[in-house]
Amino acid sequence: MFIPALTKRRLILLAALFTLFAACKVTLLSSYDETTDKVLSEMQQSTTAFFVKYEVTPSAPELKYGNQSAFYQGLITSSRTLRIRNNAIEKNKPMINMLDLLDDNIRLMDSLHRGKPDGLLAPHDVRLLKSAFETQYTAMFKFIMALKSRAGIK
Repeated sequence: MFIPALTKRRLILLAALFTLFAACKVTLLSSYDETTDKVLSEMQQSTTAFFVKYEVTPSAPELKYGNQSAFYQGLITSSRTLRIRNNAIEKNKPMINMLDLLDDNIRLMDSLHRGKPDGLLAPHDVRLLKSAFETQYTAMFKFIMALKSRAGIK
């Protein structure tokens, strides 16, 4: 069978391009960051402890907003520190977006708590906030676990 020289060149060029692209590693996401994992775990533990206190002793004076400013400041500081760190990591837009949403939700919870006349969150507020934060932290940990798995870390 006779193949014209021009067609042979195209086939060789196509094979070379295919081989080149097959050999290239394309990275669309950042790599796993252990510090983000640890700090996010600490934030999640702190938030969970806050909600457990509210579930066990919903009207305890230490749960009034005035006594919780350190809790909110700590969460906001951690989320913004993680945001800065993750902003410096290439191809990390999904985590940056999640951290922005987490920061927004922390500020919204702080504002809601601050606006309560008696300084205490109502039980229905706690249920809704707890559910929202659990969902958000779960999504973030799933993303981190996927990055960790992709890196081959157990």
